[in-house]
Amino acid sequence: MDRIDQLLESYQDEMVQTLRELVRIPSVDGEPQAGMPFGENCAKVLDYALKKAESFGFETLNDENYAGHVAFGGGSGKTLGILAHLDVVPEGEDWTVPPYEAIVKDGYVYGRGSTDNKCSCVSCLYALRAIKEAGLKLNDRVLLIMGCNEESGSKDMEHYMSHIGMPDYGFSPDSGFPVCYAEKGIHRIAMTAAYEGESPIVSIEAGNAVNIVPNRCHAVLRGTEEDAQKLRAAAEKLGASCKTDVKDGKIEFEIEGKAAHGAFPAGGRNAVSLMMEALSVLDLGGAQRAVQMLRDTLGEKDWDGKKLNIALEDEPSGPLTVNLGILRADDKGMRVDLDIRQPVTASFDEVLSRVRGVIEAYGAKAESTHISEPLYVPKDSELVTTLMRVYKEITGRDDQPFSMGGGTYARTMKNAVAFGPSLPGSKSCGAHGPDERLFIEEMFTASRIYARTERGYHAFDFRIAEN
Repeated sequence: MDRIDQLLESYQDEMVQTLRELVRIPSVDGEPQAGMPFGENCAKVLDYALKKAESFGFETLNDENYAGHVAFGGGSGKTLGILAHLDVVPEGEDWTVPPYEAIVKDGYVYGRGSTDNKCSCVSCLYALRAIKEAGLKLNDRVLLIMGCNEESGSKDMEHYMSHIGMPDYGFSPDSGFPVCYAEKGIHRIAMTAAYEGESPIVSIEAGNAVNIVPNRCHAVLRGTEEDAQKLRAAAEKLGASCKTDVKDGKIEFEIEGKAAHGAFPAGGRNAVSLMMEALSVLDLGGAQRAVQMLRDTLGEKDWDGKKLNIALEDEPSGPLTVNLGILRADDKGMRVDLDIRQPVTASFDEVLSRVRGVIEAYGAKAESTHISEPLYVPKDSELVTTLMRVYKEITGRDDQPFSMGGGTYARTMKNAVAFGPSLPGSKSCGAHGPDERLFIEEMFTASRIYARTERGYHAFDFRIAEN
């Protein structure tokens, strides 16, 4: 065991405690305040992380609470950027433990953000600490850049890159090992449909974030006990749990699905799709066509986009996926927000045009609400091959680089990829869902890999200046 590994092993208890303190800050994107563009908790979590780095003797910078960095090394004029995030998606429902208590149980740290992505901030920070305390000096500068808006549009990186500058090369520890060389384009589309007349629908709500598969959908309808019984029977036929309550001529009906990350919708069960199927047993009056549109195009297993005529695929990044993340409806009409992860070669304009071509037959409209350009770095590039070499030297594994539908900060740079922290067959799980949890040993392994990468261990064109 070399000096770096010895130091990292000595930090293990402290690493777990630092992660727990970060998880205990509910850093969901919040109402902007003076000097806090993403709310008080995002500013608070960034402040905690930077002060922790300062306690290790590092130079830090806070970019107006958009993002911040921890700096080490320098001299050659080149910079390695490591881009991680401290913000989290809303906690949602169905947790078996409190989402912000950071409970340690059976080798895991439970809590929102434990895997996505606060563990990476901890792994990379303590890897830098080990390099520093081992007395190694680096020719190239390393910046651990921690942002506060990754889950809600990456406005933090836009601000940081324009005010502080872009590193020469880097990686985002917000995916999996070994290396993710391609990230699909992220395309968010709002579909709206007005009812054609009166309807029993008073309201329908599901989802808090477009990049999460909604696990519950709640409706208020005008109706009778007989109507409620039809809904219960429909839910039973679908194999879905539900709740109903009938009072003063109104039915409250809630149906349950399964949450998952919106980039991987096949891993969940969309409660909106289940709701639309259940509602089809009723006379919906003027809302009939709007509900039928969702049933026809975004059913429970229609995450491939085929029924929206957008089932696109390419060799670098694979097939398109669709997640219906948010539904809001009242007695006049409804809006749904889609999170589409499209292949790197697909056109955003073409995808929107195809969606419009399908839903216009139902009297509905569609507009793009957010576009994030795809990332593609060839597998034979110096960046990818170098990271692969470091990974293989540390783990002894011969895994291959991959593409994914998830999006990371890597796409905000010109020469970056996603690199870790999850290992193949990872035991960590629950990102964007209930009971998110980090398998602690994986955080320690990631820190060893990142330490070799940060210090230029047979890597890139920066080298250890002296040992």
